[in-house]
Amino acid sequence: MGVKISKDCDSISSVKTYCESLVFIRFYGQTNAMKGKMDGEEFDNVNENPKSELGRLLQQLDKEIKMAENDSELEFTERILEIFMKIAEIRAFTHTEETTEQCFQRFIKDAEKFAEIYRKRGKQSESLKEANILYWGTRQQMLFGKVLCDWINRDKETEMETMDPIFGVLLNPTGGRVGPGDTGWIHNKLFDDLGPFAYHSAVHDAFGYLKINHDTGPGYSYLNGRKNGDSNPLRGQVTGLKFWKDVVKRLKPEEAPEEKFILM
Repeated sequence: MGVKISKDCDSISSVKTYCESLVFIRFYGQTNAMKGKMDGEEFDNVNENPKSELGRLLQQLDKEIKMAENDSELEFTERILEIFMKIAEIRAFTHTEETTEQCFQRFIKDAEKFAEIYRKRGKQSESLKEANILYWGTRQQMLFGKVLCDWINRDKETEMETMDPIFGVLLNPTGGRVGPGDTGWIHNKLFDDLGPFAYHSAVHDAFGYLKINHDTGPGYSYLNGRKNGDSNPLRGQVTGLKFWKDVVKRLKPEEAPEEKFILM
């Protein structure tokens, strides 16, 4: 499911338009129920078993990737491919009649792009603390992953299909959490599910990560036209939160029926 970013994508108007397109999005396999507790597994009512294994599988995938002896020589092992297949059973776009096998093949293609990016970056992804493992696979983490994947190749000469959001998650598992890095109490205090802090944190982290690690995207000051501070995480906070407060007030995602959210 690709996204085409405008050639003028660094303009403030283009960034705003893109940001608003994120409001009504949810993800196949996200570990939390919509409009419920965001950082936690949703359980069935019979056996109290998780309805989704996405969070656990992403955590396993992250550990397997970090087992590579040299980050610049990442290869996909049999175990990694097995995990991809299990995730494909969860992430297949059934609304477009995509099969598990088709989803798995899509992951293989995306994995080649991911490996190229990972090797070029030359360092392991930031680790998510054990205390915050319930963040794996949440809508918030996947939203961050989507933004990262939508923008990471936007400077390429040729049009490219964006990678599945799981690969954005794997590039920076802590992305989208409120506050710096893998903070606990700040996120727990300020995270507001479908509110301005949540949306701002997802895009602010993604745009900042892209600027620092891959020299692309509008940076932390994503609504300031890249005038200054696009590599400084303290920048863009006031303008970003103000923008999202206005968007949330106007679009009212917390009041919208779940059917209004696009599955991807």
